[in-house]
Amino acid sequence: MAINPYSNSFNMPRQVSYLTTLRAQMDDLQRQLGTGLKSQTYGGLGSERVLDLSLRQQLSSVGVYKQTVQIAGLRLDTLDKTSGRLEAIRVESKASTDRNNFELFSNGRTSSQTSAEISLREFMAHLNTDVGGRYLFSGKTADKLPVQSLDYTLAGDGNYAGLKTVISEYNQADLGALGNGRTTTAVAGTTATLSEDGAHPFGFKIDNVSSGLSNVTVTQTAGPPASLDVDFAGQPEPGQGMRIFMNLPDGTSTEITIGVEGGQDDPEFTFQRGATPADTAANFKAALDNALQTVASTELKAASTVRASETFFDTAPKSPAPPGYLPQARVVPNAGDFTTATSLRDGTADTVSWYVGDNSDTDPRTDMRATIDENLTVGYGARANEEGYRQVVQALAAFVATDFSASQPENQRFYQAMADRSNAVLTPDGAEASGIRQNHMEFAAVQRTLADAKERHRIEEGALKLMVEGIEGVNDEEVAAQLLTLRTNLEVSYQATSMTMKLSLANYL
Repeated sequence: MAINPYSNSFNMPRQVSYLTTLRAQMDDLQRQLGTGLKSQTYGGLGSERVLDLSLRQQLSSVGVYKQTVQIAGLRLDTLDKTSGRLEAIRVESKASTDRNNFELFSNGRTSSQTSAEISLREFMAHLNTDVGGRYLFSGKTADKLPVQSLDYTLAGDGNYAGLKTVISEYNQADLGALGNGRTTTAVAGTTATLSEDGAHPFGFKIDNVSSGLSNVTVTQTAGPPASLDVDFAGQPEPGQGMRIFMNLPDGTSTEITIGVEGGQDDPEFTFQRGATPADTAANFKAALDNALQTVASTELKAASTVRASETFFDTAPKSPAPPGYLPQARVVPNAGDFTTATSLRDGTADTVSWYVGDNSDTDPRTDMRATIDENLTVGYGARANEEGYRQVVQALAAFVATDFSASQPENQRFYQAMADRSNAVLTPDGAEASGIRQNHMEFAAVQRTLADAKERHRIEEGALKLMVEGIEGVNDEEVAAQLLTLRTNLEVSYQATSMTMKLSLANYL
């Protein structure tokens, strides 16, 4: 009877198991060589698996930070370019408000107004800039178009008053029915009187007086309402004069100089000495009336327009609110008459809101935040009604909305007064940077922070990847050598096993 080769002392099943193990090792080495990884599971990494998981978590965090930096960088790049253009428009538009460029067209507008409107439209369009559907100048409500159209802002509609309507109401209230700045004048005997027509926020406000008139006594009453009594006890001399200082609605001041006719350098407004002091007082009153109406239709009207524009555009929250502050303050007519108005009201319910983005009382920079590194968060939000942007819109819009037509008396002087005020807003004081430039510098600082974080993440990511590769990766040359050795062993084992499986008692003997 033949001897079963699988039941002999060579224990063939153990040899087959050994061959299977060698084959599995060979397959694993081939996988390592093909994938470059030691193991398909973290368990196969042994004691280094915990470190590997920690490193991969850090890599994931770095990836998130890099993505945040990329998104924030795109928005900041757009903000940078937009801010640069906004600043350029501010500088360029100063030429549009040149006081010496009064050229009136047949449509009642000046050439400079046309140029200013072009600049304003571009400026407001840039304030509506968006990146991927996110409006950059809308604060937290980044999905909402922040700035209304210029046409709607100026004209409004049947429900909401635009800038032109608000300016008209203020002009009427400040100039009054007589066009003399809400003042009254009178003469009684030798005394001429100038008075404010009531205690209200409109028109001229008498500040002070400086008299160089001989034989004349000036008595000032502080009020409100303030008044001046000018008593001609005798006759003043030719060339002598009086300076009356007036406060204007926009916070500026002006002076009215009235002189006795006959001097070498007579001022614009003069009066003649009469036959008697009473006649001289009457002549002084007539000159004063002329001066009040002229200055009211120029300097006062320009100041009134600026104040109306400021209440219309300055919609940012006030914290704390100034005494008597009213948002978008509108004139309250007296029985339908704006020329005798004495008070203001909250106008938010029926006045165009030119800016409709987020308007909270927080710092605009915090409206858009990005965490770009561990414990490092930057803010780069912006709102179109921030002072730097708002002042440019306000200055240009007031200039564009104003009527300098030939039907208006003293229209060229009014134009010059408006041009001076608009140009002053567009020009920073001294060496101070404009509000737009200051915001631009803040954005640039955030850009620098992003660039630094991006470089740190690049270096950190590279180091972490090297460490992970050191744990998970294999040395191709070492694996190839192991694979060659294992292949040799496997071939020898196969040959030995093959010979053993053919062994019988007959062959053995």
